Amino acid sequence: MAANIKKKVQKQVVVDASFILTRLFPDEKYNLRVVSYFDQFSQGKLKFIAPALLKYEIANALRSGVIQRRLVAQIAQVLMREFLKLPITYQEVDFDKILQLAFKKQISAYDAAYVYLAQTKKLLLLSLDRKLVKIAG
Repeated sequence: MAANIKKKVQKQVVVDASFILTRLFPDEKYNLRVVSYFDQFSQGKLKFIAPALLKYEIANALRSGVIQRRLVAQIAQVLMREFLKLPITYQEVDFDKILQLAFKKQISAYDAAYVYLAQTKKLLLLSLDRKLVKIAG
């Protein structure tokens, strides 16, 4: 007698810094789309993947937020610690292909890293940058 066991399929998406930051910064506009994806993520229904570069971009954006007086340094540090607790899966990328993609699409190498992951893994790119989402296709 064979047991009929269904595997829980976990959907994956690539996330960029703009997507994460809109949820981290306390003064960002409420975005239902972002909230919905984060809810799925927190319920284990959705897996976020990104290049390791994401950590540096978040840290730099929080630093910039302090300089722009959007938040104080202590809050930025708390937000960074909270971000680092998120179970995001970090993937290695092919730097030769990222550079080629950056030249071809006239985007930064940073942005190309997210697009590269989305394209090679055939995943949706979650970004507030419509141009990147379109390029990732």
